[in-house]
Amino acid sequence: MSNPNSSANPNSVPATSAAASGTRGCALVVDDEPSNRRFLSLMLGNEGFHTIEAEDGEQAVELFAQRRPDIVFMDVMMSGIDGFEATRQIKTLAGLTFVPVIFLTALTEEQSLMRCIQAGGDDFLSKPFSFMVLKARILAMERVRDLQRTVAAKQQALSLLLEQEHEEQELAERLLSRAVMNRNVAMERLCRMQRPASVFNGDLVLTQHLPDGGLRLLVGDFTGHGLAAAIGALPVADAFHAMTRKGVNDARVLAEINHKLYQILPADRFLAACLVSLSGDGEELRWWNGGMPSMWMRRADGLHEISAHALPLGILPELPACEAPRRIRLHSGDRLLMMTDGLLEASNAQGEMFVNAGFYDVLRHWQFGEAVLPTLVAALNAHSADTEQNDDIGVVEIPLDTTLCTVPVLDQEFIPRDGWH
Repeated sequence: MSNPNSSANPNSVPATSAAASGTRGCALVVDDEPSNRRFLSLMLGNEGFHTIEAEDGEQAVELFAQRRPDIVFMDVMMSGIDGFEATRQIKTLAGLTFVPVIFLTALTEEQSLMRCIQAGGDDFLSKPFSFMVLKARILAMERVRDLQRTVAAKQQALSLLLEQEHEEQELAERLLSRAVMNRNVAMERLCRMQRPASVFNGDLVLTQHLPDGGLRLLVGDFTGHGLAAAIGALPVADAFHAMTRKGVNDARVLAEINHKLYQILPADRFLAACLVSLSGDGEELRWWNGGMPSMWMRRADGLHEISAHALPLGILPELPACEAPRRIRLHSGDRLLMMTDGLLEASNAQGEMFVNAGFYDVLRHWQFGEAVLPTLVAALNAHSADTEQNDDIGVVEIPLDTTLCTVPVLDQEFIPRDGWH
């Protein structure tokens, strides 16, 4: 066996000064006939390639792993590992890097040529070799190779930028979430599940104690998802927490949030929301539903739907008086389920939405006095499996009793400037 790495090998000595420097890169010639290797190496040397040679498929794979040539000329019929198998292994070693493999073959059957392509070959060179055809094949493969390398370099640069952007978005999301959520109270008493469709979550959950010890909760869903949907959460959270601690009534809280969003949001953006306030004695629930899916209350006498009766926030400059919050008398053991439309519209691999495939079955089996969220999440997971969702998903279940309430306090931290109290 000849040593393919030996500088004394006459088959590897270029015939021109251009070849001596390997200006066009390194070519691997694989053929079990020394005369074929010698002839092709001389032709490639005249074209400016530095050549290395292998006499069988096994040696070709070893040389490729060691030297990483820029182009490979592969004989098909060889003893041991044939050209098909050697090419498959070489393409595996090359990974995402495009290294052209040109088969050297006397085969003419269409089925045999198809095997070359299936093995990973990129072109053919028929025996006996034609110098002009060789030049044409090389030029064509170099164009493809150079284009692939250009694309790969741009993809790598783009991947680095996307990774950097993702890291920055994660940092921004943490800061935004803390700014919005760190004033929430009684979260440990709520059953909730939130799944963002992207880094930023456009679904909003806010809680705050009222001066009488009761609890006010807002579940919202901004149009769309991602940063554009989440950025409006800051002014909503500021107004909600400050006004709730001061004991401002539900209608005026909603009016203030609506006013802020109407001023800052584009015309095609708004906040669908449910606002509920539990009295300090746990005997009354005040509620408002603007454009959200129905809330569901499980009581001893059955399941009650609380559907939307108002427009989302941020659409009109002022909320209509007819859309005022409403009241419900509560009884021991009542529980309330609130959700965003991302839950109902969660799809499976067949495109079927959860609202049509399991949601109502969960509601029908919801027993009085029991939490429904664990069963609901299990059903959702079974439905959607690993299917990527297009919208944020948010669900909150509330036990409507005095365990959510606290000792009444007077909040002197905030002095209103615009007559909220």
